[in-house]
Amino acid sequence: MIFKKSITILIFSFFYFLNFAFAEQGVLKTISLQNEPIQVAVNTRLNKIYITHTQDDLVTIINGDTDEVESTFSVDGGPNGLDINKRNNRIYIVSEEGNKLQIINSTDNSILRSISVGSKPLSVAINSRTGKTYVTNSNLDNISVIDSGVRKVIDKISVGNNPVDLAIDESKNHIFVINQDSEDLYAIDGDSNSTIKKASLNSKPHSIIFNPFDGKAYISNQGSNKISSAELKKALFFTSLKTDDFNAGETPSGLVLNKKGTKLYVANRDSDKVSIINLDSKKIEKTIDVGDGPIQLAFNSKTNKLYVINRKSKTVSVIGDLSVTPASTQISGI
Repeated sequence: MIFKKSITILIFSFFYFLNFAFAEQGVLKTISLQNEPIQVAVNTRLNKIYITHTQDDLVTIINGDTDEVESTFSVDGGPNGLDINKRNNRIYIVSEEGNKLQIINSTDNSILRSISVGSKPLSVAINSRTGKTYVTNSNLDNISVIDSGVRKVIDKISVGNNPVDLAIDESKNHIFVINQDSEDLYAIDGDSNSTIKKASLNSKPHSIIFNPFDGKAYISNQGSNKISSAELKKALFFTSLKTDDFNAGETPSGLVLNKKGTKLYVANRDSDKVSIINLDSKKIEKTIDVGDGPIQLAFNSKTNKLYVINRKSKTVSVIGDLSVTPASTQISGI
């Protein structure tokens, strides 16, 4: 009798975990929000997901254990781009209407400091090795450099027209900036705050992410439905910034990488899908249906979950354990 019961439990467990594995290939949960989401970031230390709502001066916090909205807090001036400071676990948020960088205490969500930057800041990125923070000022065509020691702007770097996003190669102290109106990419030396090289991009670049595993920056181009990969190389006395393009989906917007930097996840705004791209083959392995108007996404390395913010439907799609290899579905080609 005990033997039969054990067999029954084993069979049940097998089918339970099998079904769970299949469920993980799609959306596990959809979280409803009260306000239109704009940007998202994950605090892995606290296992919390932060979402900004520019029009409502709010930030939503989602609990990464329960995937439920935990709380909201106010940030004035139209909060937009955000990043987590790995050194002190604080949240850095830019207010695009208030022209400020707001430093938030992650313990009680209070504003510790507001730093004036340039006009209409959209994105922020922190170099945890150097302690410097970079903010794109889209109306002024420059980047503000903030030093964490003195906690003020110490320099401004001129770039192209309408800088909208940036990413950092911390190992080499390089900053990559995409400019939407001039449709180009700037590679900046973080030591001298000077431009090393620039390269032309496809139509309407939107987001950029740096992959430390292959040394390339990846850029979504909304106008061409392509991803550009860019690599800064030095040979003898010459430096080049080479780009290569491949298909992504319909109106690619937000980008994020898996833990090993082998997969690129792309939020496709107009098709309401997330593309999973194999970076070795530069081919779409799978697409996952999400909510209406996905624009940004963030990967939680603590739980292997992907959080996709859907602007039009005011929801968050939670995609399951991305350590599982995607099913072999073949896909044809703000």
